[in-house]
Formats: sequence, structure tokens, C-alpha cells
Amino acid sequence: MKLLIAVLSLAIAAPAFAHGPTPRKTDEAVVVKAAPDSVWAKIAEPCGIAKWHPEVKACEAVDDKTSNITLKNGGKIQQQVDELDVANKTLNYRLGGEIALEALPVSSLTGRIKVDADGSNAKVSWMARFYRFDTGNEPPEGQDDETAQNAVDSFIKAGLAGLESGK
Repeated sequence: MKLLIAVLSLAIAAPAFAHGPTPRKTDEAVVVKAAPDSVWAKIAEPCGIAKWHPEVKACEAVDDKTSNITLKNGGKIQQQVDELDVANKTLNYRLGGEIALEALPVSSLTGRIKVDADGSNAKVSWMARFYRFDTGNEPPEGQDDETAQNAVDSFIKAGLAGLESGK
């Protein structure tokens, strides 16, 4: 009986030790002193991110939904548009393929950029959900939750600042 209790205790406790990463989220917004339609046109343009995001060096359209983005730090990411909702000025995307660690230290990322009217200005909201680069239980430094959170926060804030400055 004691052996059965010990085995059952281990079986119940084992999943608690193997939980892996938890999803992370960044949700930022700015008001851009420009007409919402003008700001939306920049965001919705295929590879338009290269014109307004200060961390993006180049963008190459693969097809009407996929772009290969090169960052100024040399990292490369592939953006795949899941939905471009013109009526609601919303772009839903995900990072596809293999994400280079030097680009963004995440294993997966989905995002949404939305433009709303704020008087005569545009309110741009950018949300991303993601997992850290190393999805094991004990990731090495630079591939952990904190590193992923800081990198995604920084990338999104820089992009919003680029839109805000009218780059």
C-alpha cells in the first residue's frame, strides 16, 4: 500500500516540474498626429515597415502575404500576414519560418496592429503574443522570458515611435 501511495504521489507531482514556458504579451499604443487613413496606408503597404520602423534595414516581399525582413542588427525574420482587414484598419500577422535569435529571441510570435481615429489623429495599437526562444524548462541566459519580453517590447516601441515621428 505504501508503495502504491509513493508511486501515485510521484505521478501526480511530475507534471508540476515540467511546465515549460508561459506565453508572454506586449500591448502598446501611441497617438500619431496624422489622419488615420494616412497611417493605415503606411502599415498596410506590403513591406511598408522598412519605411517607418527604425530597426528595419530592408524588406523583400515573397508574395502578397509573406515578407522577409532584415533588421539593422543583421537578424532576419519572416512576417506572414494572416489577415489584412481594411475596413477595421487591422493587420494580423505572425512570424514564420525559423526566427533568428539575433533578430528576436522568440520561438513564435503573433501580432496585431490596429489604427483607430482619435479625433483627427490616429491611435495605433500594437499587440504581440509570443514565447521565449528556448522553450525548455531552464533556458540559457539570452533565450529566457525576460530577454524575449525586453526585445519584443523594444521592437514594438521603436516601431510605434517611428510611426509617431512620421519617419
